[in-house]
Amino acid sequence: MEKWESAEIETLNRLYKENNIPSDQLVKDKDALKRFADAFNQKVSLGKSFNDKEVADQLFKLRKSGKLPRIRK
Repeated sequence: MEKWESAEIETLNRLYKENNIPSDQLVKDKDALKRFADAFNQKVSLGKSFNDKEVADQLFKLRKSGKLPRIRK
């Protein structure tokens, strides 16, 4: 399990906004979550990679702390 740096959290947050799918829906759809995690991993530092579960866990952590923007659909 990789440690999350502030730049990675910012990147995750930005990609989440661009993706425009609420976190609950994103995590329930395994294919969408895989595509999201793959896109995120392409944007982060070389040599680091986060699996789908790590990305989902971080999204929920940010949401619970009020640091994830609300997306309603």
